[in-house]
Amino acid sequence: MPDSEPGDSQPAPAPEHESSGIKIGRLIKITAIIGLLLILLLMLGALLAALTAAAAWAPVIQIFRDILLVVLLLESLLIVAAVTVLLLQVAGFLIMLRSEVKPILDNARETTRLSKATAQFINTNAVDPLIQIKSFLAGLLAFLRELILLRGIVMPEAPDAQPPEPDESAPA
Repeated sequence: MPDSEPGDSQPAPAPEHESSGIKIGRLIKITAIIGLLLILLLMLGALLAALTAAAAWAPVIQIFRDILLVVLLLESLLIVAAVTVLLLQVAGFLIMLRSEVKPILDNARETTRLSKATAQFINTNAVDPLIQIKSFLAGLLAFLRELILLRGIVMPEAPDAQPPEPDESAPA
């Protein structure tokens, strides 16, 4: 007899592209950490060089500064490009909303209008006449019931009808 219950489920096997090699997310994290550590070490080295022998290290620090300025300029260009791509994606999304969602909403409005018209048609041609017929028949039945009661009161019993026999168990 198996130890697991019928409702237990096995975890799904990992897709093949994830099982082989390093995962992409882990690779990005490792690269970011190494890059940050490298930048931190360079900045600490530049600070240490500036504090110990500023005159000797001044040309190296200027080169380091110039390299950092170039890197920041390239980063600024990348940010501008990313914002441009983001704006193009938002514009594409708005165009998609206008071209795909609007017809869906128009279709839903038309369906609502048609269902309202169908409900009014059924109400006018089926429900209201049935209610009127049922009301008329209920009134006719009540009228006939009252007519029969009045007939019983107004018309005496036929003379050849025998009166009911007295019940012997009833006290006199």
